[in-house]
Formats: sequence, C-alpha cells, structure tokens
Amino acid sequence: QKLLEQKREEKVISKEGCLEQKVKVISEEESLEHFGAVHVAGVKKCQQTMDETVQDFLTRANYVEAFLSIADLPEPVIGEIEAFCGKARLLVSSKLQKQYQRMLKDALDPAYTPPTKVSDLTGFWEMVEIQIEEVRSSYDALLKLRDNNWKQLETKPVPTKVLKPKMSNKPAISTAIKIKNLEIAKARAEKMKAFKAQMKEKLQAQKDENTLP
Repeated sequence: QKLLEQKREEKVISKEGCLEQKVKVISEEESLEHFGAVHVAGVKKCQQTMDETVQDFLTRANYVEAFLSIADLPEPVIGEIEAFCGKARLLVSSKLQKQYQRMLKDALDPAYTPPTKVSDLTGFWEMVEIQIEEVRSSYDALLKLRDNNWKQLETKPVPTKVLKPKMSNKPAISTAIKIKNLEIAKARAEKMKAFKAQMKEKLQAQKDENTLP
C-alpha cells in the first residue's frame, strides 16, 4: 500500500519559519505507464524486504534493551547492549528509512533523473546487507551471553594441524638422467635448426633456377 501512492517531497519554509513538506502524489498508474509492470513489481519487492528488515531490527532492539532492567548486570554487558541498540536503530534510521526509502520513492517517480533502476536498489541493498548481518550476529551473541548467565563464553583454541609434506610415489630422477635428457633435447633442437636451414637453401636454389634466362 505504501507504494500505491508514492510521494515526492519538496522542502519549504512556512510563515512561522518551520520546515514543512510539500507533497506531490504519484499514482501507481502513472508509474506503471512510465516504467512498466516488471520495474514496479521489482521496486515493490525491495520495499517489502526493507519494511520487514526495519520491523525485525526495531523489535530486536526493544527486546534487547529490556535486558537493562536486570539487576547486577556486569558493566561490559551493559555496554554491549547499549552498543547493539544504538547500532541497530542507527542503521534503520539512516541507511534504510532515509537513504534506501528515498531511492525507492525515486524509482517510481517519472520526473526523477537519472532514473533509479531496480539494479541500483539491489546493489545498494547488497552493500547495506553486510552491516545487517553484523547486527544480527551481535544480537545472537547477546542471546548466547544471556543463556550463559551473562558470563563471557570461553573460546577454546583450535589446535593447528601440522601438514606433512606428501611423498611422491614417482621415483626420483637422478642428476645424470636429467643431464642426459637435456643433451638429447639440445641435439634435437640443433638437428631441427639444421633441417630448416637446409630446406631454406633448397627453396632458394629452386627459385634461382626459375629466374635464369
């Protein structure tokens, strides 16, 4: 429904000096006529993905923030909780609801130039997705910390395997054999060189005979 009537915002200053928004409504029919059904469907899909992610992150932030009411939480844990909530909400407000939502609106605005393609939307999302996964990993880490009674999990060092050099089943070639093979290859090369020179002289001689008066 959000994309059925896209809004292009223009900032204006009211008489009272407050910043207001002058809105121009762009109908879905106008977008369909200008961009086509495939483009509009792609933009709607991107909008749905963003809305679901925003709702998910805000829910996670509110859920984790409630942990702060627990008594005797260690200071490092409090810092991790506050850092997660701030990071999740900042990602939502700055990257998603501001930058990406602006791109989604522009993608359905026939007057916007240069036009925003679906590939532009997916490309931006792929970049933001790295931050999204980092926030999700931080959320999972906090839940594990809670399940461990707010004690840092001990990570056991992974033993490193010493790789032994693989022994080849092929018999080793002695230095004498290597030298002999080099001499054979060199002799073949010289023989081929001499053969080419001989053929060149033969062709030149035939050419000279044909040119005699």
